[in-house]
Amino acid sequence: MASWDSLITSTLSGLTGVVKAAIIFFIFANILFSTGMDPLGGIMNLVDTFLNGGVTGLLVLVVFLSWL
Repeated sequence: MASWDSLITSTLSGLTGVVKAAIIFFIFANILFSTGMDPLGGIMNLVDTFLNGGVTGLLVLVVFLSWL
C-alpha cells in the first residue's frame, strides 16, 4: 500500500499536469480563434500582483514557482 505522502505527491503532480495542459490549450485556442478569454493577460496580471507586493510578494512568487 502506498504511503500518504506519495499518494498526495502523485495526486498533486497529476493535477498540475492537467492545469498546465489547460493553460496551453487556452493559449492556442486564443491564438487560433477570437475568444473572450485572455490567458496570457491573466498570467501577466498574476505575476504583476506578486511583484507589486514588494519583497513579500517576490518571496511568495519564488515559493510558488518552486512547486511547479
